[in-house]
Formats: sequence, C-alpha cells, structure tokens
Amino acid sequence: MLLMLASLFLLGGCSRFYDGEYSYVTSHEEPGALVGDTEQYYEVRTYVGMKNAVQSLISAAAETGTIRVKDYSSSVQDDIARVCLDATRDFPMGAYAVEYISHSVSRIFGYDEVSLRISYRMTPEEMASVRSATTLSDVYSFIENAVVKGQEHITIQTSSLSVKEQVLLTYLHNLYRTHPELLTSEPKAVITFYPSEDVINKIVEFDFSYREEHETAVEWLEELNPYSEELAASLEGLTPQEAALFCCRTVTESVHNTGRGSTAYDTLILGNADSEGCAMAYQLLCNRCGVDCRVVEGRMDGSIHYWNIIALEGSFYHVDCSACVGNSVAEGFLFSDSQMIPKYWWDVDKYPACSGQMTIQQIQDIILARQQAEEEIGAEEAELPEPAQE
Repeated sequence: MLLMLASLFLLGGCSRFYDGEYSYVTSHEEPGALVGDTEQYYEVRTYVGMKNAVQSLISAAAETGTIRVKDYSSSVQDDIARVCLDATRDFPMGAYAVEYISHSVSRIFGYDEVSLRISYRMTPEEMASVRSATTLSDVYSFIENAVVKGQEHITIQTSSLSVKEQVLLTYLHNLYRTHPELLTSEPKAVITFYPSEDVINKIVEFDFSYREEHETAVEWLEELNPYSEELAASLEGLTPQEAALFCCRTVTESVHNTGRGSTAYDTLILGNADSEGCAMAYQLLCNRCGVDCRVVEGRMDGSIHYWNIIALEGSFYHVDCSACVGNSVAEGFLFSDSQMIPKYWWDVDKYPACSGQMTIQQIQDIILARQQAEEEIGAEEAELPEPAQE
C-alpha cells in the first residue's frame, strides 16, 4: 500500500501563479504497474518508467524493491546504474534521505528483473515528517509556526522557484523585527537544500538556534505581552498621532540603564536598553496600538544604531527613542530625513522617505484639546440635577 501511495504521489502536474511568485510541478510518466499478489514489483518498459519506479520506492522508504523491465531496447544494466545515481543526486527525497542504492540485474525469460537495495541516512519517521509547501507563502507559514514553538528542526518539500536561502533568511529576520510579541530574540537558521536551491522541486532543511531556552522565552512573553496589551488598552480611543507619542514616552521612561539590553523584554520589563532594545520595544507598543511602524538598522556617529520609522496620515517619520532617554521626546520624535542625515546613516533604498510636516506641538495641541473637551463634559455632567427620589 505504501508503494502504491508513493506511486500516486509522483503523478500529475500543474503550474500556477500565486501572489506574484511562480511554482511549477512537472508531470511524470507512470512508473509502471505495481503488481504481484505475494511479491510485489514494478513492471516498466521505458527509462522514465525505471526512474519513477525507483523514486516511488524511495518515497515509500522501502529498503528493497523489484522492477521487471520488458521490451527494453537499451542496456538495462547501464541505465539502472544511471537511474540509481540520479535518484540519490537529483531526486529531492533521494538527495535528502538516501545513502546509497545497490542493484543487480537478472535476465529471465521475456524480461530483465532488477533487484534493488536502498540504504538510508534518514529514518522513515524523519522522511514522513517532511512537510509539503506549494508556495513561498506556505513556506513562510511553516517557518513562523516552527520558531514560535521553539522547534530546532523542520524539513519542507516545495516546488516554488521563489524559495531561496537569502529570501528565507530575510523573512526570518523581518519576522522578529516586526513581531516582538511573538519572539523574545532573533532565531538563527542554517538552511540546506536537496538537491540544490536552484532547481524547481527541492527539499529545504532548517536547523534553528535560539538565544534563550523555549521555556524561558515563553515565560518572558507571558510577562511582556499582558503589559503591552494593558498599555494599549489604556490608550484606546486616541488618535494614531497621540498613541505614537505616548508609546515613545513609555519606552523612554522605562529605561533605567542604557547601553545594554537589546530586546523589548529587556527594555519594558527589566529597564535595560540599548538603541536596539528601545527600537524593539517601540515596535511592540506601536503594534499593539495600531501604529504603522518598522525598525531601522543603520548607524549613528559611525556606530551601529537602531531606531524606528512610523507612518502618520500618509507621511513617514523617524523616531529614535534611545535619543529621548534622559531627555525630552523632542530629541528623537518625528524627524524627517533632512533632520537625521547629519548624524545618522541608513540604506535609503530599504526604507520609505520621511518628509512629513507634522510636529510634536501639533500632537500636544490635539492632546490639550482632548483634555479640555473631557473636562467640559465632566463639568456639564456635574451640573446636571440628581434624579428625584420617590
């Protein structure tokens, strides 16, 4: 039954477009019927049939197999040797899981019988755990699910041409930078492709490593996320401009020790933060409040430095919370590119241009007007007569 399922798995094909990426699955000749009541074997007549029969055996994690070759015009001995070599070199599951394949050919009346013995470096359980992803988006979902759970190893089979090592590493990096509510620190990954990243059909193996043990990371997030959610709830009803300013003040007021602490947890819970910690904390709070925000990786005075860019009313602004620590928020809030350039450097091609005209004073005027309106409403409610008692 496993062999029959593996045979069906190899059949069929399609091409499709999805979110701007292209994936393609080639169709294959049928590997030949798997026949026999007591001793099953593949019956084939072509080179492609032999190839697909061997691939079916590998997909089923079979250690032995038999192929009966009928009406074959070429050398079965030469061609099966090439089929076995290609299966371990070019077939994704073979390149990933097979150590070697030995074979023998016997001439029997009317056909050649090929006996195969397959040695694996992966266990059947490891082969069965390989996930299937059609598109790059599917691969991204598997990566996110794995690192959020603290998994150290996953393997994915895909037919997406867009799946490349640098693309995957960039996604993992951006996942941490944009979602500090999911990860306490940035995971690292070693990525291996079988047979290579340049082919259409391939298996991608990920080995992840983390700065903290998963149990520790879970404990930190269980402390960090309720705090950030409570803060966001207290700012409910404010405009994005007001929320952005209050989040900046919250970050700067949380820091008691500068120069160390590169995560949102370090900053908001422990009070220890360098520029990276401030940027990650601000990212988290902006996420909670619905403010469009991203972390910028650049330099200040020649040294590595981190800050944020936010979007307000269709325009972008720089926010450097670390520059505000111990100072006024005016030292790092709502800066344009021209205000940053004398002291800061960043890759302008990676980030949106910041040229908004909004000022801190305008936001403070909004806050003042809100407070005055709330006071007037409170005064009017206080002047209302109490309802008569019966």
